[in-house]
Amino acid sequence: MPPEQAESTSLDALNEAFMELDRAYDQLAKSCGLSEPEYWSLVLIRHGVETQREISERLTLSPQTIHSAFKLLVKKGLVRLEPFAHDQRSKRAVLTETGRVFAVERVAPLEEVEAQAWDTLSHEDHAVLIQLIRQFSAAMTQRLPPQTKFHFDSSEDL
Repeated sequence: MPPEQAESTSLDALNEAFMELDRAYDQLAKSCGLSEPEYWSLVLIRHGVETQREISERLTLSPQTIHSAFKLLVKKGLVRLEPFAHDQRSKRAVLTETGRVFAVERVAPLEEVEAQAWDTLSHEDHAVLIQLIRQFSAAMTQRLPPQTKFHFDSSEDL
């Protein structure tokens, strides 16, 4: 097999592996009745991330996508937005009582599934996988053309 074809096949396999992982996380979100942006927003709120801007940046999703996810989370009664004391224009996301129960009953068990899957790998595998993903991400980032970072408009808060 020519080196170019082997390289292409290897890269195709990597892309397929990433898509398989993405499908697994999509199933995780859907198993509790949420879209991926809703699920990950809820996970991040549960872990102390407070604003749509922070969530948008952490998930590398557009502010519009996160805004839509927040609208649905609010409509479902899982999250409420309340102004910060120091800045009435900015809002922080807070789990409602229903949201806290939902997170304990539906999200925490899925985080446990993820932890159990991670535990099937050795500590050495953990370190290698993390190192290789970071190395590959850095190599990709270095080769990308300069991107215009999307800007979050706080007026998009609900």
